[in-house]
Amino acid sequence: MEKIEAIKLQIKEKLPYLTRSQKLIADYMIEHPQKFALCSLQQLENELKVSKSTIVRLAQSLGYEGFYSLKADFLEEIKNSLEPIERYKKFLSTPHERINFVDLIAEETIKNINKTLQLVDRNQYDKALNLIKKANHIYFIGMGISSCLAEIANYLFNRAALSSSFMPYGALKFTEQIVGLSRKSLIFAFSFPPYSRETINAARYAQSKGIKVISITDKITNEISRYSDACIQVAVESITISNSIMSVLVIIYALIAELGNEFKNKSLKTIRDLEKVRKEYE
Repeated sequence: MEKIEAIKLQIKEKLPYLTRSQKLIADYMIEHPQKFALCSLQQLENELKVSKSTIVRLAQSLGYEGFYSLKADFLEEIKNSLEPIERYKKFLSTPHERINFVDLIAEETIKNINKTLQLVDRNQYDKALNLIKKANHIYFIGMGISSCLAEIANYLFNRAALSSSFMPYGALKFTEQIVGLSRKSLIFAFSFPPYSRETINAARYAQSKGIKVISITDKITNEISRYSDACIQVAVESITISNSIMSVLVIIYALIAELGNEFKNKSLKTIRDLEKVRKEYE
C-alpha cells in the first residue's frame, strides 16, 4: 500500500490549504481507500454532496491529471493487497466494457515479469544457486498452486540431473516428512497468498534442524522469509482466481539454465541416458 500511504502523507501536508469540500473528499480517501478505489465520480459526488469539479481539482492538486488517474493508483494498490480470491471478486463486481482477455492476461504477465526483474535481489539469487549446488538432495514443497509449482520445479530439476523430490502433503505433514532428513538436504518452498501455515511451519522446523531453506514468495514481509537462508521475491498479481505463476517459472528456468550450464557433463550424460531409454522402450 505504498502509493496510498504516499498519497495520505501528501494530503496531510496540503490539509491547511484545502477547501472544506476538498477536506471532506480527502478524509473519505484516507478513511475508506477501498470504497474510493471502487466508486465512480458520480457515486462519490452523490455520497459526499460535493461537485465533480471539486473532486477533479483535488486530484490535480495531488499531481494527477484527474479523478480517474488518482482512482487507478488506489485500485492498483488495493488489488495488490488482496488475496487472489478477493482480487477476483473485486474484478467480477466492478463494471467493465467488453475485454480481450488474451491481451489482458498477456499484458499482466509481462508486467509481472518486468516487476520481478526489479524485485529479484541478486545476492539472494546467488545464495540460492550455491545452496542448490551444495545440497545432496532437494525437496520441493508448497500448498495449492504452490504445490503445482513444486511439482514442475522437481520435474525440471530431475531433467537437469539434479537430485530432487516433490514432497506431497497428505497422510504426513511436511514437518513429519522433514524429521528424517539429513542436514545436507535442502527445502525449496513456494509460498504465495493465501500463505500456507503448513509451508511456513515446515521452513521454520527445517531451519531449526540445521537444514537449509530456499523460498520463493511475493513479499519479503511474508513470515517464511524469516526461516529462509535465501528468499527470492517475485510478482504474481493476477485478475484471475489464482496467483500468476509465470514470473515464478522464469526464476525456475533461470536456475535450471545456470545449473545446467555449470554441470554440463552431468547434464549431457542425463540427456544421452534419456535418449537411450526412449529408443529402447519405444
